[in-house]
Amino acid sequence: MRIGSVLENQNTEKRVAITPEVVKKYKSLGFEVFLGENYGLHLGINDEQYKELGAEILKESAVLNSSEIIVQLA
Repeated sequence: MRIGSVLENQNTEKRVAITPEVVKKYKSLGFEVFLGENYGLHLGINDEQYKELGAEILKESAVLNSSEIIVQLA
C-alpha cells in the first residue's frame, strides 16, 4: 500500500501529517511512504531525515498520482 502526503496551506496549517516517527511506523507495517519535496523543512525536518527512514521524496504531483492513500490534517 502506498501512502502519501503533501503540505497543507501554510497560511492556516503549520503541522505535517507525517513526521519521521510516523514514517518508521508506516514502514514497519509494510507501507511505502511518499512525501512532497521540503515537506517538513518549515519544522526543521529536512528531506534527508525522511529518506533515511525509507520515505521517497517526490514532486507534489507525483505524490498525488502515486499514492493510494493521501494523509492530511483535518
